[in-house]
This record gives sequence, structure tokens and C-alpha cells, in this order.
Amino acid sequence: MKKSIVSLIISIFIFGVSYSQDYSYDKKIGAENAKQVPLTMGIYNDSVLSAYVTSVGQRLVKQVDNVPLDFNFHIVDMSEPNAFALPGGYIYVTRGVLSLVNDESELACIMGHEMIHAIERHSVKQMKKKILPGILQIPGAVVGAFNQNLGALISAPVQVGSALFLSSYSRSQEKEADRLGVDLAAKAGYDPSKLAVMLESIQKDVETLTGEEEKKSYFSSHPFTPKRVSYLEKEVDKLEWKPNEPVAGNKEELYSLLKGLCYADNPVQGVFKDNQFLHPDMGFTITFPDKWETQNIPVAVGAMQPDGGAQVLLQLADTVADPDSLGIDFVNKFKKKYKQSPKENKHIDINGNPGYMVMLNDNSSGKSVDMFLYWIRMNDIIYNISGLGYTQYSDTIQSCVQSFRHLTEDEKKGITSLNLDFALANEGETIDAFSKRTNNKWSEEITAIMNGLEKGEVLKDGQYLKIAVEIPYISIK
Repeated sequence: MKKSIVSLIISIFIFGVSYSQDYSYDKKIGAENAKQVPLTMGIYNDSVLSAYVTSVGQRLVKQVDNVPLDFNFHIVDMSEPNAFALPGGYIYVTRGVLSLVNDESELACIMGHEMIHAIERHSVKQMKKKILPGILQIPGAVVGAFNQNLGALISAPVQVGSALFLSSYSRSQEKEADRLGVDLAAKAGYDPSKLAVMLESIQKDVETLTGEEEKKSYFSSHPFTPKRVSYLEKEVDKLEWKPNEPVAGNKEELYSLLKGLCYADNPVQGVFKDNQFLHPDMGFTITFPDKWETQNIPVAVGAMQPDGGAQVLLQLADTVADPDSLGIDFVNKFKKKYKQSPKENKHIDINGNPGYMVMLNDNSSGKSVDMFLYWIRMNDIIYNISGLGYTQYSDTIQSCVQSFRHLTEDEKKGITSLNLDFALANEGETIDAFSKRTNNKWSEEITAIMNGLEKGEVLKDGQYLKIAVEIPYISIK
């Protein structure tokens, strides 16, 4: 799937101000924002792993006094290595971060930082007010109606991602939060030096995925990772802490908990193969225009023309009505409200699936813009596909819609999932030899990053390493 990699390393809050303040607003806005997370990112469904994350979090909660927040912890169904906090005590880690964990202290340090976000209320002070951005901005009067007044039909914009729930903090705040965050982890009996280890692992993972080295930037909202690590090393040396027995007693137990964790795209949410989107559980596929920027979230999938000239969005229609009734009802309401008739509206058939199409046109901005709304029934489910763009992209939008069809059995069988597993190394074995023996699908470089090793490192007998195994995806339906 073509997603922009979230290159954000971990936002952190300051720990140490008075906790006598009122958190009622935090709880309210946090609860509102928390409802958006399953819709725009998805919550990863693994009860055992979720219970483990919560157990680690609760150890940290016990070290925080007099904070009237009910902390809760969740795994976000995203492959990007990230973590974030919402006001009121909602703490999230992605499965991408979990796949990097090689020591429970690494996870604890990350989660402790995010708890401090909520405690110190920085997200309330600096978070963006708008949870979901507007859809594609193309000028025009009818376009405005399409965007704003018909928004119920286009409830999930294409350009969404975890950055919507993260605030930008000053580098001085991040620096102070790093120091106080490791102190919280140390109080819970976790090794505070592991935050630096985790930051470096995240940095390496992001650089490998994006193909770009982290650049030192004056405008960066996060301290340059090497500087953060250098600072943390000095601060950790000042701490006195006593190790506590981890929830996962050793590396074998930890890796056993991580075993089966989905790496990369999760077929449960559908997968992209180039510009073709396939959803094995719902049994459909649609091919988006070549080289358009694609996005897949739990409530919608879509693509946008790189210059912003057009977009196509597919989502479920929250109804059991037939396509013709939905389309005709829309046309009648549009005529009544805007005193205009659509350029075209008619019953259609898309690869054996009945549907209804409405086309609107807007020339008010001086440039012709076409808008398309489709309702299509497949397997007793109504899909809504909307397209908006300059007229030059109208044929492309309609061709995209015409590609909507049932998945073939061969296409379903071809969908696989890359999941975490682990294996024991042999004495003197190279990472490359180990990978070939264990059928590890990661490259030597990725295997080293995921296991906190250096590329080319010689392995030891009895050393546990995480690997990625490819297995056929079995549809839930």
C-alpha cells in the first residue's frame, strides 16, 4: 500500500507540574478523539498482545500519584513505528512499534512518555482542533455544496493518518520529556537506557522504509535523534533504579507474545498490489488510476491525483436501500435545495452489480469540474463511490469505477500475510544463513534492525531472533 511513512519518532510530555488541575476537558476531548482512532487507523485485534501491553502500562500507572485519569492502552493497526497519546489517558502504540521491541523496557519507556503527554496536558494545549481534514479543495459553488452540504456521503477523506492525532512540540519540551519519561520508567523497574535504544531502532526502521536518512533540520518538531540519544545517555547516568521482574520473563516469552503479529499491510483491512485494491473478507477489488496516491483506512479506501486535480473514494453506504432509491432520493433533495438538476443520473450495471450514478458539473470557478456519485450493490452490501475532479480526469474516474468487481478465487488465494515468528540461531551463523534456514522473509538489513543487531553480526548458539513468515490469508467469510 502506498502510504506516506510517519517519520515522527515519539512525542513526549513534561512530567512534574502540579496534578491538582481539572482534567474534565481532557477526558471529554480525549473520548471524542478516541472514537476516530478505530475509523481512521483501526485497532489491532489480538486479545493476548493487548492484555500484555495493558499490563506493562499498568505498572507505569502505579508510579504516578494523584492524577485523576483512567489510563487505557491500545494497539493501533498500523505498520508505521509510532506511538501517541490523546487527552484523558488514551495511550496508543502501533503494531509497527511492537515489531521493533526486543526488551520490555523499550516498550515501557515509550509508553511512559505517552502517559506523560496526557498527564501534562500538552495535547490539550497544542493539538490541532480539526480532527478530519476537508476533502479535496477544488473551487466552485456546486463543488462547495458537494464538499460541505453533502458531507454525509463523503464522511472519510482520503488524506488521513496518525499525524491527525499528534501534536507538534518544541524541541525543548521534547528534551525535557525525554529526561522525565525515562525517570518514570526507571521508577517502575525498567531500564531507562532502553529509550535511546528504541529511538535508534525507530530511526533505522523509518530510514530503511523511506530510503531517506533522517536530516537535521532547524524546523524539525523533534530533536535530531543522535542528539536525543546523547542527551539521554547523560541523564540516565544520573538515575538510580532497581530492576523489576518484567511481565514477559525473558526474550522467549516476549517473542512468544509477539508471535503472529502482522507486519506490513494487514489483509483484514484489504491490501494494495500496486494500484489494485483487494479486500478478501468483503470479496471485492477496485483498480485506482496508475501513479495516483492511494490511502486505505478502516472506513474508506481511495486515491488522489498527485497534483490534487481529482480523487476517488470508496466506502460503505450505511443503508440497506437499493441503489436506484438512494440515487433518486439524492437527486430530488439536490434539486429542491440547490434549484439545479444533475448533468446526468441513471441506473447502471457495474460488472453484474446493479447501481445508480449521479453526475454533477460546476463551471462557476472558470474551470469545468465534474462530480460523480455511485451507489452499487454487491452481495447485499451497498457501496458508495464518489469522484471529484477537473473534467480532464472524468474518463479516468469513470474507468476506475468500472473496475469495481468481485474478487476471483485465484486473487483471494494470492493474498498473503507477513507475520512475526522467532527461531534459535546456531553458533557462528550469519544473519543471511539464519534467514535462509528459517525461511525468514526479511532482508538481512531489516532482520538486523528488528532484532537490535548490526548488519553482518555473527550469531550465537541459542540466540533468539524474530523473523517474518509469509502465510496464506484465510478470509473470515
